Amino acid sequence: MKPNTSWTSSKKTSDEQLRDLVARVRAAGVVGAGGAGFPAWRKLEGAPGADTLILNGAECEPLLHADYYCLLHYGDKVLAAADVIRGLLGIRDVAVAVKKKRRRLREHLARLAAAYPGFRMLELPDVYPSGDEHLLVQSATGRIVPQGGIPPAVGCLVQNVQSLAHIYDALDGRPVTHRFVTIAGAVAKPSTFEAPIGTPLAHLLEQSGGVTCPEPRFLAGGAMMGELVELDYGIRKTTSGILVLPAQNPAVEERVQSLERAARVSMSVCDQCFACTEMCPRYLLGHDIQPHLLMRRAPQVLTQPADADHIGWYCCECGVCSLIACPLRITPRRLIGAMKRKLAPSAKRGKAVYALHPDYHRKGLPIRYVMARLDLARYDTANAFCGPAAGVDHVRIDLAEFGGGSAEPAVTAGQRVLPGEIVGQGRHTPFHASIGGVVRAAGRSVEIQAG
Repeated sequence: MKPNTSWTSSKKTSDEQLRDLVARVRAAGVVGAGGAGFPAWRKLEGAPGADTLILNGAECEPLLHADYYCLLHYGDKVLAAADVIRGLLGIRDVAVAVKKKRRRLREHLARLAAAYPGFRMLELPDVYPSGDEHLLVQSATGRIVPQGGIPPAVGCLVQNVQSLAHIYDALDGRPVTHRFVTIAGAVAKPSTFEAPIGTPLAHLLEQSGGVTCPEPRFLAGGAMMGELVELDYGIRKTTSGILVLPAQNPAVEERVQSLERAARVSMSVCDQCFACTEMCPRYLLGHDIQPHLLMRRAPQVLTQPADADHIGWYCCECGVCSLIACPLRITPRRLIGAMKRKLAPSAKRGKAVYALHPDYHRKGLPIRYVMARLDLARYDTANAFCGPAAGVDHVRIDLAEFGGGSAEPAVTAGQRVLPGEIVGQGRHTPFHASIGGVVRAAGRSVEIQAG
């Protein structure tokens, strides 16, 4: 499959074509679909000079299948978009990163990739967090992204596979209105849907047979890095999946604990065992981050974050320290996150020389161990692809942007909109109506009722 290339012209220079691509991707509202939400156009704009493109289909969060099904159904779109990017940026090497365990998917992609010289399969072990872009760069090229830096610093561009499918659509003028999303955990029929952006969680739970546990809690994004949400939550561009878990699950309990209590507990019981640091993926990568040192200063993290300097600034908040490493269930991730949001960027410091920890390749966390640690193994059952989410007649499109900002609504209550029409305009990207209908509310989110 090739995209419609009528947007290019032989009379245009390659720089002009790249600017055209960037403009189309920006207008379509394409962002990092893996969770971060970084604007895709900014990645493309900042990548000239890159020699390696990595297609991130690792999907290392337990129980999620959104990227898997996206590649099975739209793998031709993903590879075609990657080929366009490769051509315009002059990239020599394209690595398609998927889990080795996904045999059916690997074989499918290998057949598709045969049409694209220079594409190769990057088979990853079933470990967490293999989908982290810093770790992907190391796996694909052997290079280490500097702490606080991004992959283009070492000649790499990393794009989530769903983002690439959206880029393919953007080339033909189609904005982001749908995405693949997994519903798993304590539900009767774990399922993955292609759902309109803004689809209420409650609707997808109904389509998945309903909740099967008392006092359910909902983690959008996964057990390790997700956030707690409510039933009225509308699926975002970055929502790869939602896990339904009981209130007593360790992943839920870590998030409901207050920061003040987390600091007190850390001060009281941390015995400096070093496990949080020794298992930190970024520390193993050679970055100067040591969570155990930060725990010595836990009481000061909330009041005097600058005292913590760089030892926590480069944390990717993957959750390994809190949910897996610590035998006492202390939450370094929560405290480090609070510190990062208070610490001025000028406080960042780093080192110039990086070297992999001697045990780097031996210390990946097997997903089966992660699931056992978080009491998720009971939910590791078949997850069916159900196609387009049926019966979606109401959406709530959150206008939250990358970096914590909010877009401004571009519509007013009572206005009628068509699918694909702009309903919010942000500093980085626009937001588009995922269904047609009447705008019922417009503020920090836009609600649309079909009909």
